[in-house]
Amino acid sequence: MASPTPKHVAVFSRSEEWTLERVARLSVQEIRQLRANAERLNDPAVVAVCSEALRASTPRRARAAGKWGRKAAT
Repeated sequence: MASPTPKHVAVFSRSEEWTLERVARLSVQEIRQLRANAERLNDPAVVAVCSEALRASTPRRARAAGKWGRKAAT
């Protein structure tokens, strides 16, 4: 039995599976874990999508308060 030739083998990048819409449906903890895995596997496209989803999921005031250790103004 002959083995498949390279033209019959499909190669897909992991990043093709992770769209911003799909990542945005994950919890913050899941997005952080996905980003850590993508960094470890050297997949910058997935890292970028995760970073964007995290920025979009964190309200601006909460981000500023957490960064500087202050309470957000109400």
